[in-house]
Amino acid sequence: MHASILKFSGDPDDLLRRYDAMLAEASPTAMRLHLCMRVPDGILLVDTCPTREAAEAFVTGPFRDLCARHGMPEPEQPEQFPVHVAVVEGQPVG
Repeated sequence: MHASILKFSGDPDDLLRRYDAMLAEASPTAMRLHLCMRVPDGILLVDTCPTREAAEAFVTGPFRDLCARHGMPEPEQPEQFPVHVAVVEGQPVG
């Protein structure tokens, strides 16, 4: 599993409204592990994919298009990291 970390700077309330609209259009059931966090100067997303290649392809392709349709600003340079372990509700996943 591989994680992408994306930071969107701006008004958190506005960004969260846009994010919620994006999520309504996307298919959350296809998401393996995804987090959206409100931070003082925007929002921070952590999204996972099976491989680094899949993560990079998603961030530069479908996700970028989805962001543009909802007026999201360009994220800061995405960071990519391999996931050692993910635990959701007490259960290791991935």
